[in-house]
Amino acid sequence: MVAMASKTKLVTILQQCFECRKTYSTPQSLREHMQKHNIQLPQRITGIRRYNNDEYTYVKATKSHDDIEKHFGCPACIAHCMEIDELKTHYYANHLETLPEQSQTTSQEEPATGQQQSYNSQDQPNKRRLSNILGTELLDPLCLSFPPLDHDDHLLVQNFDATMAFHKLQLSLCQHKWKLSLENHIHCAMAATHILLLSRNQYPEDLSPYFSNHDLKATINGIETKYGIRKLPMSMATTTSMIGIAQNLTMGVISRDKAILPPVPIAEDINEFELSTRYVDPFLSGLFDDPDEGIYLRWTNEITLEARQNEDLSTKRPDICISRLHGMTWASNHGYGEVKSAAQGGNNYSICRDLLRVGIFCKNALDTHNMEGVLGLQVIGRMVTFYVLVLPSTGLYVMYELEKIKIPSCLDDLTKLIVDMPRVCRVLDTFNRICKPSVHQTMPSRHRPTITTSAFNGVFSPSQDRKRSCHLKYQHN
Repeated sequence: MVAMASKTKLVTILQQCFECRKTYSTPQSLREHMQKHNIQLPQRITGIRRYNNDEYTYVKATKSHDDIEKHFGCPACIAHCMEIDELKTHYYANHLETLPEQSQTTSQEEPATGQQQSYNSQDQPNKRRLSNILGTELLDPLCLSFPPLDHDDHLLVQNFDATMAFHKLQLSLCQHKWKLSLENHIHCAMAATHILLLSRNQYPEDLSPYFSNHDLKATINGIETKYGIRKLPMSMATTTSMIGIAQNLTMGVISRDKAILPPVPIAEDINEFELSTRYVDPFLSGLFDDPDEGIYLRWTNEITLEARQNEDLSTKRPDICISRLHGMTWASNHGYGEVKSAAQGGNNYSICRDLLRVGIFCKNALDTHNMEGVLGLQVIGRMVTFYVLVLPSTGLYVMYELEKIKIPSCLDDLTKLIVDMPRVCRVLDTFNRICKPSVHQTMPSRHRPTITTSAFNGVFSPSQDRKRSCHLKYQHN
């Protein structure tokens, strides 16, 4: 439940279903909707009106405001919570009589208060069930540990200390009472393992208490300046020539004997294997596979080089590795990627888990091989999102989204890829300049340990819900 504050907080109450995440304008509409989940509530309930008090002032707000907190209101009492999963736990703890196939309890007090309650023999299964819910969803702050900052090595941009702001975000994770859901807290999940996830023109709520919109823009600009990440325009002559080749191909003037793309889009959903072989591999291999330089794009089912040194990653296997060959053995990994079909793109938990895995792979490679940066890829359907992970200051790993590029579905779509070639060139330039071993001597003191699986499970809930909002959600087809 919401902790007491030293001054009155401005709060707006949201009416949202904790089972399917649908939002309603009135409590009556929400209670009526809850019947679809076999939760029996009267449409109108007396005695649950919320009045302003020493702790909260209730306001109506249609837009986000820095001074107004959004809380989720309980449909059966005056309680409200900052997290929807916290509300669900509260409801299951205090309103068992409204749930399907549950016995009526004789309790008059909330279980969370620690005061005595009376249960008859039929209530014991409910009591055990409640205990299991609370036990599995309580966040364990001892799972998190963030070393003090190095006062001599901060990322400063326009008088804004990005390293300090990120450290405050990390420390705030320990203040949550309940485990966080991965889908709508991917930035917190990254922060738990010392990674700041940045995307231009995106302002996630997890970051807003510590990074204003202006600060986020300044931080991104600072990263691009520090590492020379820039847009690379193509000459009009080159673009025109490439479009001419694509047109000759579609008109049959030149041969398409070696083309892998179909002449027209395929109507049915593409499974992950066919997606990889027909679309993703030809595109990515053409960009990164360079045997003359000892660089290979690999579809791997083997444990990564870094995982062999990290027990918690011993069973984690990325779909894609961009590796450097030294003699007859793999020396280092310069990039990692995860692939999902478009049909799997609706599983927000899965795509967040994939991105977290990519971030961890990249971080471990940077630490182990003293890399300047490591490339990350997330492929969902034909949409490829490119990231670069760098270490601009002690303990602050930045995973910056470079570009989103859509692979053509057929030969007729090739002209769209040609228009995107400046974006492709930006990715290639970043990979060639940054994703390589550092010229500086390794400094382990700048590194931070990767979060273990057991620690992660103590902070983030394993529950999954396709209805939860997700910062990574976009159209993949």
